Amino acid sequence: MAGLVMRRLVAGLVLVALGLGCAGENPTTPTVAPGVAPAAPTTASGNTVTISDAQVSPQTIQIRLGERVLFVNNDGVAHEMSSDLHPSHLECPVINQAGFISPGQSKETGNFVTPRTCTFHDHLDALNSGLLGTIVIVE
Repeated sequence: MAGLVMRRLVAGLVLVALGLGCAGENPTTPTVAPGVAPAAPTTASGNTVTISDAQVSPQTIQIRLGERVLFVNNDGVAHEMSSDLHPSHLECPVINQAGFISPGQSKETGNFVTPRTCTFHDHLDALNSGLLGTIVIVE
């Protein structure tokens, strides 16, 4: 009788452990309401900011709602293009998705979904005026 109780107790604990182990998993496929297409990230061909010789070019870029900006690092050092204001980077946080960009690497921002003007800088060289820029988002 004690053996039966012990087996049931162990089996119950195993089931609880399995349940807890799976509880933290996130689905890998995003769910979308029926009939609604998910927003596709887009980087238009002209939405590129190139970094070279410790400068960004162009320093001002205009994009449309829903688009992204591609940062291309053609410089010999790493850069971390971040939203202003330094050091909080909270003015336009979608810029921060580009993150750390090694020499020869390219990274995108997130999608800009609000018409506005956003400014950015290189977090690793925040006082360098050549690494300051502006993104104007229009409808």
